[in-house]
Amino acid sequence: MKKLEIDNPFFEFMGELADVAILNILFIVCSVPVVTMGASTAAMYETMRIMREGRLTSPAKTFLGSFAASFKKSVPSWLLQLFAGCILIFDLSFVGWAQNTWFWHVSAAVIGCLLLLWMMASCYLFPAAVYEGKSVRSAVSESLVLAARNLPYTIVMAVLNAVPGICIVLGTYFIGVVTPIYLTVGFEATAYLNTMLMERCRGMV
Repeated sequence: MKKLEIDNPFFEFMGELADVAILNILFIVCSVPVVTMGASTAAMYETMRIMREGRLTSPAKTFLGSFAASFKKSVPSWLLQLFAGCILIFDLSFVGWAQNTWFWHVSAAVIGCLLLLWMMASCYLFPAAVYEGKSVRSAVSESLVLAARNLPYTIVMAVLNAVPGICIVLGTYFIGVVTPIYLTVGFEATAYLNTMLMERCRGMV
């Protein structure tokens, strides 16, 4: 009767998958107001870290507790991140419609590099290893340091985080393919993979 034992690998996998689905729903719901997305992201990574350590008992309770604990600091960090990202994306779009001259080519390259730095720093800004107990300024500064120090992992994490945006750019077919995935487990699956990579990063505690 080994196949029916609770500690069977199949049941363990299904249990973790159920936890991931619950956390994914909580992340989406708590991110709906937009301004709370920073707290949702911090809670998502904190809960995922606890899951990876095998200490997760109640995914909902852990997530909501982390959400409440990080809310006060996460709001200004997230608004700063969101504002900077919107400005960079707008500037890059504007340059794309500008005249085809060397000046605008150089401007596009500079803005593109700044957007890349923004994406890289965003990989580390809200995970608890960077965010907990730090001011907004120090969290941003340390995020950039970690992004540069762990560049190969950072690039992989940035690509994983950018998948929804890439699919939006590619068109409605790709949006239709990924939407059901992200509504069920996509965001948490990304956090799970990123957490695995962060465990290998130098300077993460």
